[in-house]
Amino acid sequence: MGDLKLSSWGTRLVSALIVFSSFFAFSHAFADEAITDSGMKVVTGFSDVPRSHPHYTAVTYLSQAGVLNGYGDGTFGPDNSINRAEVLKVILAGSGIEIDEDQDATGFGDVPQDAWFAKYVKKAKRLSVITGNADGSFAPGRQVNKAELLKMLLLANRIDPNAIEAVEGDYADVSQEAWFRPYMYYAAQLGLVAPDHENKLNPSKAMTRSEVADVLYILALIRNGQNTQFLLDRAEAEMAQIEVYVAANKILLSKKASELAVDLTQQAYKNMPTNNVVLGAAKLARAYDWLVDSFILGIQRKYDEAEAKANDAINKATEAWEANNATQPIAKHIKERAREILGQVGGTEQ
Repeated sequence: MGDLKLSSWGTRLVSALIVFSSFFAFSHAFADEAITDSGMKVVTGFSDVPRSHPHYTAVTYLSQAGVLNGYGDGTFGPDNSINRAEVLKVILAGSGIEIDEDQDATGFGDVPQDAWFAKYVKKAKRLSVITGNADGSFAPGRQVNKAELLKMLLLANRIDPNAIEAVEGDYADVSQEAWFRPYMYYAAQLGLVAPDHENKLNPSKAMTRSEVADVLYILALIRNGQNTQFLLDRAEAEMAQIEVYVAANKILLSKKASELAVDLTQQAYKNMPTNNVVLGAAKLARAYDWLVDSFILGIQRKYDEAEAKANDAINKATEAWEANNATQPIAKHIKERAREILGQVGGTEQ
């Protein structure tokens, strides 16, 4: 690996940040693009996937990687359904599996030899990614549900869901006898899916295009856990989203982005603990996460705790700056935002 870099902390990341007259002032003007502090327009790539979309980073990454494509009119259709044939193509592409061109029979009565998806179905069947239904059909046009998606995705990546250790507790909608139990449990342990407030994994939920993108994106992050530069690039992308979500009044998404940036940089730090670029990125991500915490605590009127977190963010941003001078622009930005919060909660900088 060559020298690691934070691709452009002084340009791309800073230009993606929204300038607030007050850090607590929300902007609701986000649509297809955002106006940055430099006055530039940030184009999202798809007219119906704005920067404030919950799955913006996933859709953008997979689109750039050539795994997912949009439509001819420049839209992506994030809420559109995705059927079993379409998702199979996406899974194979995202898993780096080469597709054979041959004249063999598909093996399924409802998959004609001349269908556009026939080659993907044949490849998946050879790899035992799919087996089909009891009646000999594949049902290519049926909308894929979460359990089916996870089974195909894990098998395509040669992951044995039965290899995990027993998980304590049960999910409310995953019975012991369910065929999808090992796939759902493995995916939950891996972080591909999460239970809802009722402790349900919703295996029968019909998936949309952007939801599929999000699952594939998370798996890509996990699979590239030893690629330090990849982790830094993805952490940068997540940090660039934090204030976009704040401005769109999507605070939980802002926190999710900051936490993911922390996870990615912590893994990078485990890979290369003595590298100053990695160390600076890890400290910067932590500072941003604490800044978000301070913001949330301020909204909750927990002013003393907000003050403490704001000071933590300032101190950690200073450490990031000292570890790697390239982080200076964004570290300075974090400190300025933290000081705004201190001013609004009646706190003082320590």
